[in-house]
Order: sequence, then C-alpha cells, then structure tokens
Amino acid sequence: MFRFIQIAFTLFFISYLWGGTPLDYTIGFTGGYDDNVLRFSKDEFNDAAQDLSIMGGSTTFDSFVTKLSFQATKSIIYSKYQNLDLKLLFTSSDYRNTPEKKYWSGGFDIAYKWGSYKNIKYSLRHLDRFYLRHYTNRDISNDKLSPCLFTDRNQSLMLSQRISKLSWMNFGGGYLQRYYSKPFTEFDLDIVYYKAKLNYKIKKIGNVALQVNHGRAVNESHFLPERPSSFNRSYETIEWYAPIKIKKKVPFFSEIGFSTRLEKRVYDAEDPNDPLHAGRSHLDSKYDIWLKKNITEIVNITFSTRYRTRQTDSEYDWVKDLKSFEQMQFWLTLKWDMIYDKY
Repeated sequence: MFRFIQIAFTLFFISYLWGGTPLDYTIGFTGGYDDNVLRFSKDEFNDAAQDLSIMGGSTTFDSFVTKLSFQATKSIIYSKYQNLDLKLLFTSSDYRNTPEKKYWSGGFDIAYKWGSYKNIKYSLRHLDRFYLRHYTNRDISNDKLSPCLFTDRNQSLMLSQRISKLSWMNFGGGYLQRYYSKPFTEFDLDIVYYKAKLNYKIKKIGNVALQVNHGRAVNESHFLPERPSSFNRSYETIEWYAPIKIKKKVPFFSEIGFSTRLEKRVYDAEDPNDPLHAGRSHLDSKYDIWLKKNITEIVNITFSTRYRTRQTDSEYDWVKDLKSFEQMQFWLTLKWDMIYDKY
C-alpha cells in the first residue's frame, strides 16, 4: 500500500514541477444507502436472523455510506498538436453499519493525446482490502466463519481513435491481480481482459455507447505442484455495457443518464466435491439511472440509483438460491471542480 502511494505521489510531484500548466482538481463528497451490503440471498436473510455470526461485524443488513474523493489532473506537455496528461485519483469509503467494509481505492492515469478523441492511456488502480463478508473456509472447516477480504491491482492500456465526426472507439486490455487475505488465499486470481467500446454522439441530444469486455480469470494456486486446495475457482466472463447520456434540452437538469451492464460468468470447476462452483454460472445485471445538475460553474450535484440482481444457474437448487441476490443503492454526490494556476 505504501509503495503504491509513494509511486503515485512521486509521479504527480514531478509533473507539478515540470511544465507551466495549471492544476485541475476535483473534490467530491458522496452520501448513500445500500439495502443489501453483504449481498445476502433470500435464504441467507432468514439464516442471519437466527444466527447473527453470519453477519460478521455488521449490525444490520443495510447501511448508510459516505465517500470522500479527490482527483487532480496536470498537463506535463502541452501544445497545439499534442499533450501528455497525468491524473491522480483517491477515494475513501465508510459504511456506517458495517465497519469492516471501510476501504480506500486510488490510482493514476498517464495519457498521451495527439488529436480530438485520439489518445493512448495507461492506468493503474488499487483497491485496498475490500471486505465481502464472513465465509466458511471449506478447505479447513465446515463451521468456522472468517472475514473474507481481497485487494485488487489493476493495470490497463487503452487506445482511443476517432472513426467519424460523430463517433469514436476505445479498445485495449488489462491485467487484474485479485489476491485474498488469509485464510482465503487459495481464491487468488490473475485476470487478463480485453475490452472495446463504440461511442456515438447524437446531435443536440447527447451520446450513446456500447462496450464489450471479455476476461479470463485463472486460479493460479490450483495449478501449483503443491496446491492448497483441489477446488478450481477459475472462470471466463463476458460483459455488455450500454450507457445513454442526454445533455441537451433537458428541463432543469444538466444531464440525465441510463445504463445497463450485464455480465455472464461461467466457472471452470468440475470437481463434484465443490458443488458451489462445479457447473455453475451466473448472470449479474446492473441498471443505473442518474440526474446531474450544474449549480455553478464549479459545483455540481448528482443523484443516482442502481438496481442489481444476480441469477445463478447450477445443477443444485440450493446453490441457485444461495448465490442469487438483489440489491438497491441510492447515491447523492456533490463535487467541486477547481483550478490552481501558479503561473
């Protein structure tokens, strides 16, 4: 964690000293509500009512959430025909009724631009100790519950290219390392993914897009000579994402948006001793709506909501019920966009 922060701030400090360009930065505050923080299925709601240990340190099924965010962008090289930008991001999240859910995330982008919608961007993201819930480590015991947390390190390289006056495309790939804390280290995944996004601007209305992601997650520990478990958590995934933004002729609001995100995941597991993963797949659907209002030139407020549902398919009915859930989230975000120019 310290190394990540050190690298990010070193790069940003160098960019601050190099180049006589202003610093654009944004400070954000988000308040929200999550009605199913631990992603419980219907059966698990009933089980938790009888056995509170299932909830770990949570006091309720739902929780109010607060987030603080900071984002800063500076052009290291800037000219009429090209520029090199560095962006730094940081977010801290706190769940009032689920203290174990508190986490931070951050990262940076380095983007080289040589024209309108023509750029190449390297991104690094870090998600630190994200708590899922308490699980039973079935490799050791069928009774003992332990907190399950993971840390993400995500690197990607994306290229943007204009196709026509009203359309452009983003495409590239990345490498995500998802490593779990003890005692769930046998869940560790190395994920290679590719994605492509087609964007289209609708005159006097807004824009629409369609994105396709394909990923392959490999449970590396399963293939070691001395593997900690016979279970294989590897999977293949394909995701479709379609956002619509309306920015013109919108009464009162500055922007209205809708999006649909559908992820199909299929697990590799075939071991009959691992019924939770063997022959299992699921469809994870997320539907978002947001309303944005520019209050002043530097202040804007956004209200958003998400409905999420996961439908699991398995030859075992109890797995279908256990791994399926529904979730509603509501968010209110206030942002200040500012510029610091010492030149």
